[in-house]
Amino acid sequence: MNELKVKKDFTDIYTQDSPFSYLKEMKRLEYDISDSTKSLYNAIIEQLGKTASKPINVLDLGSSYGINSSLMKYNLTMSELNDFYLNGTEPTRKETKQFYKECTSNDDLNFYQIDISEEALKFSEDMNLCERGMNVDLEAEKLELLGSFPKIDVVIATGCIGYIGYKAFANLLKVIKNSQSNYIESDKEYVAPIFAFSALRMFDMKDIEKVFEMYDYSIVKSDIKPIRQRNFSDHKEKTQTISILHDMEISTEKYEDDGNLYADFYIARSKN
Repeated sequence: MNELKVKKDFTDIYTQDSPFSYLKEMKRLEYDISDSTKSLYNAIIEQLGKTASKPINVLDLGSSYGINSSLMKYNLTMSELNDFYLNGTEPTRKETKQFYKECTSNDDLNFYQIDISEEALKFSEDMNLCERGMNVDLEAEKLELLGSFPKIDVVIATGCIGYIGYKAFANLLKVIKNSQSNYIESDKEYVAPIFAFSALRMFDMKDIEKVFEMYDYSIVKSDIKPIRQRNFSDHKEKTQTISILHDMEISTEKYEDDGNLYADFYIARSKN
């Protein structure tokens, strides 16, 4: 069974000019994993910040409408985003800009984003939720354009594993390795970025883990308990997901059996 085909496709609400429809559907499904991963990402960033003399540069894969940067750079919650965006009529661009302007911004964080939705990236850029966005397919396209980004310190991904797989990480890590070589040649100190991301438990991580190991990264699954992502969209998504997990000999008791998708959290660091 193709795991990605089991997961509900949100393309129709993912390519609109604003996050209104996307957040409306996510609220219906009680999507709240971004609240949970926020503290995990922040812990890594805070550790790096203790020795950094500049803002931390974060690359968000599958960044959508800048949900992670809204939560992390402006210290918001999913509930607060929903209260603003879904409180009656869809807010205008002007109202949205004013909303973020009135929030306290963490200037020690710079976000760069990669996504396949040009509309979602444009919204994020227009609202100053990222310094720059890149509209590419991580699975298929070469990423030389990443050279236009400054050095990235942390790479994060929430909910896009499955849509992207080992090929995407291989492409990205190849670019990072080339950047490392350029730094060494110029006698500059280079610290490879830390990767931190969630992945639904039904996705087999073996190939992704092999890619990280191939590029001299140590990747570990966090020992925290699985993180609730959202409700199943329907009975079919639930039964097929549970079937896949049982085939993988993963117990769904206390997790997917309760009607929700759950994800594990991974961290990968360079061995060098």
